[in-house]
Amino acid sequence: MNAAPPYLVSWNLTRSCNLACAHCYLDAVQRKSQARDELGTAAARAAIGELAALAPGAMLVFTGGEPLLRGDLCELVREASSLGLMPVVGTNGTLLGERRAAGLKAAGARGAGISLDSADAAFHDRLRGKAGAWRDALRGMRAARAAGLGLLVQTTAFEENRRELAGIAAIAASHGAIAFNVFFLVCTGRGATQTDLSPAAYEETLAEIVRLQHEHPAMKVRARCAPYLRRVLGVRAAQAGDEFADWSSACLAGRRYLRITPQGVVTPCPYLPEIAGELGREPLQAIWNTSPALLRLRSELPQGKCGACDFRYSCGGCRARAFARHGDMMGEDPNCRYVTAAQAEPEPSPQPAPSSAIAWAAAAEARLQRIPAFLREHIRGRLEEHARREGVKVVTPAFMAAHRPPGIPPA
Repeated sequence: MNAAPPYLVSWNLTRSCNLACAHCYLDAVQRKSQARDELGTAAARAAIGELAALAPGAMLVFTGGEPLLRGDLCELVREASSLGLMPVVGTNGTLLGERRAAGLKAAGARGAGISLDSADAAFHDRLRGKAGAWRDALRGMRAARAAGLGLLVQTTAFEENRRELAGIAAIAASHGAIAFNVFFLVCTGRGATQTDLSPAAYEETLAEIVRLQHEHPAMKVRARCAPYLRRVLGVRAAQAGDEFADWSSACLAGRRYLRITPQGVVTPCPYLPEIAGELGREPLQAIWNTSPALLRLRSELPQGKCGACDFRYSCGGCRARAFARHGDMMGEDPNCRYVTAAQAEPEPSPQPAPSSAIAWAAAAEARLQRIPAFLREHIRGRLEEHARREGVKVVTPAFMAAHRPPGIPPA
């Protein structure tokens, strides 16, 4: 039986980079030419075709290293867009001028994720190993917006900058960002030398993210690599009672998310080095459906307190952190301080949604299909839930418009 396809794919196109970030999980290197072992244009285009067949409409994040150092980036973006994928470029922003941004937009890029790790230059430039990196990242943000690209601002949370999140969020909002993503460091690559947040600091930072989402309702403020947010919000598996539930989810690694390395190796996520397969040696569809590592992530409960927790499905802990600490991706997440109450039962396995008599008008279904795959399932489920509550038997375009979630543009 085939697994549900991924709706998010991160592809490290190259290890080449123009910066030397202290926390780089890929351990990227400064060089001017592409390494010989990295997938060339023809192999990359073939992989895009396989991905489009496996996961129609998936978001494909071209990242690095620094993807703007690949001379064929626009060609790859164009190929992905032409096959119905949603290409986004993840960049440090320093090389993204107006001309490059306009070229990416013309090729079909839907957005640019730009890293900004401080509300002022000092910490950001020190972390990224280059004076002027903060200034140039802001210039890249302006170029992305001028070209009509959706802007996502990405921040890695450290002890040194976690109290700056409000200031960074304000910068993101002032530059027209549609999302502010806060990544919680997983100690891999050069990041293994960095100090991860303490469990107490995690809790404080997650609470700050919740506060910032309320402060910036027009911009999604999201926690990445922090499945504990579902527990902080009290949102259990299959619940979607508020605006957070559609994006603050349990670890997606290997379940609805995969990563491709510059050499074409497939892993569950960028921070989890378990090898699922290798492009060129076997079809991507076979890797996704039969890899023992991916099957394990989908079928096994985590060990230790994560497996006995009353949020074991809603959260389940970060599998990459478990691997970094225990050498086993199904181990207990070492960063969570939550203690299940003595009387609480382990969270039961979520049951499939009840069969629905809700029909979809052809025009409404066509609109739904234009929504990116990573949002489509959530939106379908939410609209059908509204329809059941209101006694509506058919979802129409008008019904969709009347119940459009905040921050989701019309289809």
